[in-house]
Amino acid sequence: LAGLVLNRETIKKILRSDIMRESVIYQDILEEGREEGKEEGKEEKARQIAVKMLSAGFPIPEIARFTDLSPATIEELQRQQHN
Repeated sequence: LAGLVLNRETIKKILRSDIMRESVIYQDILEEGREEGKEEGKEEKARQIAVKMLSAGFPIPEIARFTDLSPATIEELQRQQHN
């Protein structure tokens, strides 16, 4: 299947088929996607909290401790705030 090229509608039909939805591999892919989405959501929420904490004057080490973001990430958020 590596070299197989299908149009978007064909792919949608395949993925929506009952056989595909019952596939263990398909279910694993869906679960992996859900987990990635949850992690991205947590990361985004941590960034939002960090921005609020920066605005409130919290020091970077304290923000890192509460949000689990790296100091480098928080410094980048701080730079973005000033631009």
